[in-house]
Amino acid sequence: MLGFLQRQFLPVGLVAVAIVGFFFPAPGIYMAGLPTQYVAVAFIFLLSGLMLKTDEVHAALAAWKATTWGCFSILLATPVIGTAIAFQLPMEPAFQIGLALFCCMPTTVTSGIALTAQARGNVALALFLTVLTNTAGILTVPFVLAHLLGALGQVELSAADLLYKLFFSILLPLGIGKYLRRYVVAWVDAQRSRLSLASNAALISIPWMKFSESSERLAQVETASLLVLVASGLAIHAIYLVFNGGVAALLRLEVAARKAVVLMSSQKTLPVAMTVLAFLPDSAVSPELKGLIAIPCITFHLGQIFMDAFIATRWGAEEEGA
Repeated sequence: MLGFLQRQFLPVGLVAVAIVGFFFPAPGIYMAGLPTQYVAVAFIFLLSGLMLKTDEVHAALAAWKATTWGCFSILLATPVIGTAIAFQLPMEPAFQIGLALFCCMPTTVTSGIALTAQARGNVALALFLTVLTNTAGILTVPFVLAHLLGALGQVELSAADLLYKLFFSILLPLGIGKYLRRYVVAWVDAQRSRLSLASNAALISIPWMKFSESSERLAQVETASLLVLVASGLAIHAIYLVFNGGVAALLRLEVAARKAVVLMSSQKTLPVAMTVLAFLPDSAVSPELKGLIAIPCITFHLGQIFMDAFIATRWGAEEEGA
């Protein structure tokens, strides 16, 4: 049982904090009044920098077509497609904004690489796409998000203000962690599982506070709306997979690179989404609505992991049977 909880700490933890925040909101509301979320975000990306291996990234540079399309799809194509779909879905505006926000994020930091390895894909390429898009995303996400949400008349954001906050909360801690890694690499590699648990615990604390602040509003959400939300996230992710798979086929990418591109270009990262949500100004989005906006991000994240785990397992089995 303990081993299962350690392996599934993030999904189990996300469900647990949703329940705790809903039924016992007082502690989460109190913590939200402190700079807890900013400390949690900086801690997450400091650990990400410590655990970030880039030794094999140079091997991915040869796959320039895959890298170019992957970056374009992650940072521009999928945000445009996902946002356009999100605001046409029959659900309340907060859920639409949550889906759109998550669609504008860069690719996953760890799970995509693990699934690429499971699928027998090009892990070096997956790593390169992760590093490149999450770094570049700090510069592009504020402007893409502000433009898409503003153009659709949903939320008015200051891209420059969001960029400033993301730089100091994500890019700076990530860079510090990466710099420190050279001095503690042996310790970090030996403690990787514990550091991952610590990072996930910090990540889980953010939606806990958001759910707590929005407990009264969450009580008004109908079960049918949640089911539509889950189905919508799965549908958008399926469209991403088909879209990126079709382009990868047209580009005639070799099999390992195609697997990496399809998986990495179709996933979105939850930590950055929670960070952006934390930094959305109260003048644009009220605190009580942020809990509702967090729900689509979490359900989309869990849905893409489960769907891609099935695909990666099947691809890996086909490779072994070949």
